[in-house]
Amino acid sequence: MKVSIITPSFNRSDILHQTAESIFNQTYTNWEWVVTDDGSTDDTWKLLQQYAAADQRVKIFQRNRGPKGACTCRNIAVENATGEYVMFLDSDDTIASFCLQQRVSAMQLAPECDFIIFPMLMFRYTPGDMNLLWNIDSPQDDIERILTGDAVCQGTGTLWKKSSFVGIGMWDEKLLLWQDVELHLRSLLQPLKYRKRLDLKPDTFLRISEVSISRTGYHSHPKFLSRLLVFRQTAEKMQQKNLLQQYRPGLRSMFIDLFTNAANQRFENEIQPVLALQQQFGLFNNKEVSMMKRYAWIRKGKLYRLPLLQRLIFARIHTLSHPTASTLNKVSYKDKIAF
Repeated sequence: MKVSIITPSFNRSDILHQTAESIFNQTYTNWEWVVTDDGSTDDTWKLLQQYAAADQRVKIFQRNRGPKGACTCRNIAVENATGEYVMFLDSDDTIASFCLQQRVSAMQLAPECDFIIFPMLMFRYTPGDMNLLWNIDSPQDDIERILTGDAVCQGTGTLWKKSSFVGIGMWDEKLLLWQDVELHLRSLLQPLKYRKRLDLKPDTFLRISEVSISRTGYHSHPKFLSRLLVFRQTAEKMQQKNLLQQYRPGLRSMFIDLFTNAANQRFENEIQPVLALQQQFGLFNNKEVSMMKRYAWIRKGKLYRLPLLQRLIFARIHTLSHPTASTLNKVSYKDKIAF
């Protein structure tokens, strides 16, 4: 079974060789690397041409339609992929030499699955230097985990049947942020069939960098609107499926994150529309909405510098979200295998 490794690229000539080497070093050889360049202005395209000339399994394309962005590039690559399976690998990340072998073997053991989730390690400079797992298993509902910021998987952590990925609608090209959050929420709400194989060895290495494309301008207005769109589409889907009550705590948590972002960045024109949006789904009562309005007023007037208001409002606003919400559930790989 052929695996299509899908990569969007943009100005990564300084580190692209690390990603390429990890692919060329795979013990499983039935793969193709399908790369779509997003208009790089450095030597990225030249490097890709060299890889394609040296190995016929490398297929390279340039984005030929809008909008600009990683999701469009990924979808173009998928449209040109010929593998039965697809996995997504960003141009600053790498995979272990056994990655494809492990993933294909797991998929063959579970042919009913549309996708399978695998463990990943984070790194800064060289794979293994942090030894910190991106994801661990939890008894908590996977959808609830995603809503509260503790996602069980990231875009690179899954192996998909290509037919299932195309069938679900592929990546949402409108989004500038939370693309993988939206994809996995949509997939779980469909619902597609999947398994978590977090018992296996980590096979992917995710680079942690403050200058990554996704992190740059995280709190900007366009990326805020992308996150808001993910919230609205998710809540509407849950409303259609009569799941609002079940996932109300998680939606409240996601909403508070969005609302405080809008207030903190003083996106004044967004406050009322955002509050009206939550009313559509009945997430908060009138008293709680009044508290949020006071929070926005304090941020607008820069009154948050007063210690008393910090205690009264800042502490209270976060009690509106899921009481068990946590930060990303990272754990040392050494600690995990010692359990």
